[in-house]
Amino acid sequence: MLEWVLYYGAYCLAGLTLKLGDDLLDELDKPTIALGPLALSGLLFGLVMTVSEWDLVLLSAIVVGVLLSGKVNRPQFLIGFVMIGIVLFWIGVPVVTSWLDWLVILVALLVAAVLDERGNDWADSNAGRWVSDFFRFRFTLKLSVLILAVVWTAFLPSAIGLWFFDLGYETMGYITRTATTWNSEMQDYSRHP
Repeated sequence: MLEWVLYYGAYCLAGLTLKLGDDLLDELDKPTIALGPLALSGLLFGLVMTVSEWDLVLLSAIVVGVLLSGKVNRPQFLIGFVMIGIVLFWIGVPVVTSWLDWLVILVALLVAAVLDERGNDWADSNAGRWVSDFFRFRFTLKLSVLILAVVWTAFLPSAIGLWFFDLGYETMGYITRTATTWNSEMQDYSRHP
């Protein structure tokens, strides 16, 4: 039981720290502080990627998808990639039992990620709230992992892991939005000139 808590906790913390680092860069303009959460996120990504071939394919798809979508737009993100590489080199990459299955899953996840990105851009300007929320919360990818887990049942723990990853990611996004809204609504009542 404890190993599942640690496993899904690592997924959740990977998402949370990734979003924290991203928000420190984009929303709060704290690039030096962002290095810490981004390094921790990379470490967690690397650790989870070493657990199984299924975790490796899922998180590889996320990494490749982020790179292809152009979201890696600041040099501070490099620390996360370095940490992933160090962990995979140090611990080792899991054995892939079927490269064909692994590549099919990778391509399916990449297509789902691209659909989410494109759908998010399209839905912001052209669709109603339901469709916009579907793409904003990346449900194409989330539903795709569950469908893939029906075919490749050993992929199910990793599929659930994506939901925990996203829980951490969205939780941090909510915290950041709430904090920045609260700060912008506060007025400076300083009595000093």
